[in-house]
Amino acid sequence: MINPRKREIGQASLVFVASLVIIMAAFALLVDGGRYLVMRNRARMMADASALSGAGIIDLEKAQHEGDFVLSDEAIERAKYIFNENYADKPEWADYQLQPIRIIGNEIWVTITGTSSPLFGSNLGLNYSVTIVSSARAASGISNER
Repeated sequence: MINPRKREIGQASLVFVASLVIIMAAFALLVDGGRYLVMRNRARMMADASALSGAGIIDLEKAQHEGDFVLSDEAIERAKYIFNENYADKPEWADYQLQPIRIIGNEIWVTITGTSSPLFGSNLGLNYSVTIVSSARAASGISNER
């Protein structure tokens, strides 16, 4: 007669290994998801700061007399300068690119694209990258929104 307990030897180790794999996958997802959120918030912050600094160059007094709302070159250069200052503090695993800056009337539009590859996903054979696009608009003077 076969002892039924002999057939059950090792079941706990199988459950432990399966649980360990699930916990490691959850941890990898948590870390990669956190990096995504950090990258998204940083891109948003960089776009907002660049747009606001560019909008600060708008010369309202000149706009009232001459109808020219923005000193375009100065506003664009100021927005680029702030982007470069923030870029210097970026995490090493993320890369940000400043898209062409648009000026429309008294508004300045800044778009930043961020890319990153996963920390754990690449170790598991998942070769993908995350791309974030963040835009900001800032204006000075009276808004023309409806």
